[in-house]
Amino acid sequence: MNKKKLLIVEDDELNQTIYKAILSKEYEIKICGDDEDFYAALDEREYDLFVMDLALNCGKSGIDLIRELRLMEKYKNTPVIVASAFAYSKDREIAIAAGTTKFISKPFDKKTLLSEIDRCFKNLL
Repeated sequence: MNKKKLLIVEDDELNQTIYKAILSKEYEIKICGDDEDFYAALDEREYDLFVMDLALNCGKSGIDLIRELRLMEKYKNTPVIVASAFAYSKDREIAIAAGTTKFISKPFDKKTLLSEIDRCFKNLL
């Protein structure tokens, strides 16, 4: 069975390590630290799900990248999970308006992240 491919956009190295520990056994993951890595990763392959941080230390925010994904035909319905320390309702509303499938607050636990990813894939069936 082919592993689902996840693209994770996260600029914090500690969080990148956490994602690797939680997700690399069950999924094929690619982690991007900024928007340039994000665009390069999109050119490399297709992804089944995105995990996006909102605050990135680069030219674009996670919201910008989600909006761009939703304009691409092949990603207009691909699940996007936002994992952000910005847990204010306004941030959540903006993320959902941009096309976020699910919003989870940092810090999260392993079970929450895995169950939300699983739920996103089940909703695609």
